[in-house]
Amino acid sequence: MERNEELLMKHIIEDMSDGVLAIAFDSRILVHNRAAAMIFGMADEELSGKSIAWIMERTEKNDELFELITDSIHTKSTMEKTVPFFHGDETLYLHVKTEILMNGTEKVGIVTVISDITERAELFIANKSLAVQVTNLMNSFVEVMVTAVEEKSPYNANHTKNMAKYGERYLNWLNGQGKLTEYTDAETAPLLMSIWLHDIGKLLVPQEVMDKPSRLGSAEKDILHRAATSQLMMKLKMHEEPEKQNEWKEKTEALLSAKELIMSANNVGFLDEDTIAKLKEAAEIECLTAEGETIPLLNDAELESITVVRGTLTDAERRIIESHVSLTAKLLNKMKFEGAYQSVPGWSGGHHELLDGSGYPNHLKGAEIPWETRLITIIDIYDALTAEDRPYKPPMPPEKAFAILENMAEHGKVDPKLLSSFRESGAWKKDDAE
Repeated sequence: MERNEELLMKHIIEDMSDGVLAIAFDSRILVHNRAAAMIFGMADEELSGKSIAWIMERTEKNDELFELITDSIHTKSTMEKTVPFFHGDETLYLHVKTEILMNGTEKVGIVTVISDITERAELFIANKSLAVQVTNLMNSFVEVMVTAVEEKSPYNANHTKNMAKYGERYLNWLNGQGKLTEYTDAETAPLLMSIWLHDIGKLLVPQEVMDKPSRLGSAEKDILHRAATSQLMMKLKMHEEPEKQNEWKEKTEALLSAKELIMSANNVGFLDEDTIAKLKEAAEIECLTAEGETIPLLNDAELESITVVRGTLTDAERRIIESHVSLTAKLLNKMKFEGAYQSVPGWSGGHHELLDGSGYPNHLKGAEIPWETRLITIIDIYDALTAEDRPYKPPMPPEKAFAILENMAEHGKVDPKLLSSFRESGAWKKDDAE
């Protein structure tokens, strides 16, 4: 009966598609099947009674496979690994697993099962290569989009580049502290891509609004032309109506004073109530057109612009700027981000949300805002405050910028723990300050 069982087992092993080797602890091959011989490119009878060292001598560049087998023999332990196997011009991928061969309670060698998984491995490699190509394509898309923003608005491109630099430094710092995976994935490429793409919606914001350097913007030229025309017409009136020369002279002086007030208010950072009241009076100063008609120095839109209390944008223009966040999400949702990149549109499109719900566009609160978006928000605010290339404001020193962010944290708008960590990291420092 035992003899029959041995024969049955021998036939089973012989018919297996996987290569099987029973190897003694002195490295002699005790049992093998045809599949094993075929994998090594040898005749079946060649392996009988041979050693692993003998096979090694006849197969070049396959140290990885034989090191695994000999390590299993020497350590008398099980091992498992997928290794390449070079046979002439052909490369196979072999899954190798060893088990201890027992004779009763005594360990006498190892059994090695070798599976040819070349087809599956090549498919995996092809898929991985395709994934790399797709990722490279996405990165190329990002470069194209950022270049487009740069062409449209140089200071916004610098803003994105600075943010990406700060973000990468901070994530590397977290990783060095062993804390990265406490907050986000070990694969940081999707988060960095979100930073690069966070302002992509600005491509659809009108240039005259996005880069408006002063309160009046392009309207300044119209006002100066209107005032110059009126001044010339009033000078003609003095010659045509000598009896009213003093009257026209007073109107000319009032016009010049109003123009100077308006131009001086055009670029200041803040307007108080007294100045705004004077600007409203100045807006009503009479101007003469080339046709001799009388019109106010400023129209309603220009008056609204020049009386903006802080900054350069009217409420309507600010809403247009704020729309870039929704436009970012809209543009990115047109793409199919999958796997580790599936959160990119949400992270990018939420960078103006605040923890107390006062942000935009969706007024998210607290736990609704992921850690990744909270980080982008803090970096975005920090760089906007310290930027040296904004045409409408001077740069703010880091200490003052952090004071503003800390005040926002105290009022529940940004994450205080994340802000403290970002500041501690030093990732925000300029290159020349490091």
